[in-house]
Amino acid sequence: MDVPLEQLAAVSEAIGRAEDAVEEQAWTSAREAVDATDALLEELREAYRELGPRERGTVGAIAGPLRARRDATAARIPRPQAVSDGAPVHDPEQEDDGEADGAPAAAPGVS
Repeated sequence: MDVPLEQLAAVSEAIGRAEDAVEEQAWTSAREAVDATDALLEELREAYRELGPRERGTVGAIAGPLRARRDATAARIPRPQAVSDGAPVHDPEQEDDGEADGAPAAAPGVS
């Protein structure tokens, strides 16, 4: 089997898109490109299992730096944050008074 050069090129292209998006601070595009890179790397891992020792050496020498570029790019993408402007709203259906079994609570003063 030959070295999967087309797959390696696709991984490199996806990483390049992620790097460009990070430079532009296009975080969603960067995350999508990193996700695409991950999918392509997984396909490459599957192909790797079918390669002979010589081809594995070649793929490993090329894929290692690609993976390092992917990791460095992913580390530069900020984590998504949830933003909340409002105060929490009380939900009477979510009262925490020990009604775990669903039985109605006894009226105050009644045992």
